[in-house]
Amino acid sequence: MRAVLQRVVQASVEVNGQQISRIKQGLCVLIGLSVDDTSADLDYMVRKLLSVRVFDSNQGPSPSAPVTGAVPAEESPARMWAKSVVDIGGEILCVSQFTLYGQVIKGSKPDFHLSMKSDTSKRMYHDFLERLKKAYTADKIKDGEFGAMMLVNIANDGPVTLELDSRKFEYVPVTNQSSPAVAKAMKQEKASQPKVSNASPKKQKEDKGKQASQGSNGEAAPGVEALSDLSKMNLNAPGESPSS
Repeated sequence: MRAVLQRVVQASVEVNGQQISRIKQGLCVLIGLSVDDTSADLDYMVRKLLSVRVFDSNQGPSPSAPVTGAVPAEESPARMWAKSVVDIGGEILCVSQFTLYGQVIKGSKPDFHLSMKSDTSKRMYHDFLERLKKAYTADKIKDGEFGAMMLVNIANDGPVTLELDSRKFEYVPVTNQSSPAVAKAMKQEKASQPKVSNASPKKQKEDKGKQASQGSNGEAAPGVEALSDLSKMNLNAPGESPSS
C-alpha cells in the first residue's frame, strides 16, 4: 500500500464541476493499493498517517488567552517536524489513486498490473477509511469519489510531501520471472562499477609490480627475462669458488 502525503493549508475535490469534499489545515493523502495488500497494510498506513510529524511546533490550535495582567512569556522559535495531524487537530482528505503503482520500465505507456483490481480495491479502500475514522475523529476524515475523474486542488504548505509504503518499496514480483529490462539494467550497472580489490596493501603492491613488468600481451617486458637469467648465473670473480 502506498500513500503520497502532502501538508496543506487547504485542499478540495471536484467531480463534474461540483465540489464534493474540502478540508482546511491538515493532510491531503493520495492512496494506492497493490494486488497483494492485506489488512496488515491498512493498519500500518493508518498508524503512520496519524503519527508522522510534518507540522511545526507553533502550528495547530491557538493557546488559551493569557490571564489579564499576566506578563506574556517569550515565544521560543518554532521547531520543525514537531507535531502530527492529530496533535494540531487537523483534517485529512484521502483520494484513491491507483496510478501510484504505474510502471514505465519498458516503453512509454504506463503499466498498472501491480494495482489492485477495481472491485477489490474499492472494498479495501473504504475499509481503510473506516479504520482511519475509528483511530482518529470521523468528521475530520474526508475523501473523494472512488473511480471517478476528479479535480484535486491542493494548497501544499512548504511544500512538504512524503512517500509512504507499507512494504518499504520492497515488493516481491507477482511472477517468478523478473522483467528482462530490469535484469539488463542491473547487469549494465554492475559492469560499470569499478572493481574493488580485497587484497592486502602488500599483495596489491606485488600485483602492481608484476603488471609493470609485463607487456600488453602478458609477456615479460624487454630486459626482464635477461635479468632473470643473469640472477641464475655464477657472478663470482675468476678463481673464487661458488658460494654455498
